[in-house]
Amino acid sequence: MAAPDVWDEVALVNISCTATGFTAEMNVACLTETINIDMGDKDGESIPSICGGRLWKKTPQADTSITFEGYPIDAGDTDATSPGGLMLHFFGSSDTTQPLSGTNSRARNTYRVTILWTDDSATGTARGTVTTACYALRYDFQNCYFVSCKPSFTDKVLKATWIFKCPAFNKAGTANMTAQSCDATVTLDTI
Repeated sequence: MAAPDVWDEVALVNISCTATGFTAEMNVACLTETINIDMGDKDGESIPSICGGRLWKKTPQADTSITFEGYPIDAGDTDATSPGGLMLHFFGSSDTTQPLSGTNSRARNTYRVTILWTDDSATGTARGTVTTACYALRYDFQNCYFVSCKPSFTDKVLKATWIFKCPAFNKAGTANMTAQSCDATVTLDTI
């Protein structure tokens, strides 16, 4: 099988809350219309020296933002594998029974966000195995914070923009972001 020319139209998106009491790995691909990954810049600036040269001063890598635009249909069952929305997660609430209800809290839970593009139709989740003879590209972001949830009804259709922010490294200096891919000669393992 030949490699795809581009990744288009479909992707798998899984989000999971790492706080106690939240167990579901949520598949939000069917709510999502667009994905935008703004990788944190590894910036710096030059410092002029008195001999006319320049020295490079590095700045720490900026946070990465992962933005989803989608169509919520409910408040978001916090224990569902296919939630109808994400508002209760943004609130830090944990309702899992109908009718769903939650209030805003000071909770700031962390999340793992994984996005997978693949031609393996048997792969059911973004963190799943991609078999040999298939191609895949996967981005995995850990220790993300759910920083923005903006519903709008400006076009007479309820739409929401959800933003997760991921620091480049955790407190111990371990990377929070991973990129993986495979060609048709190897398996991409479950993470």
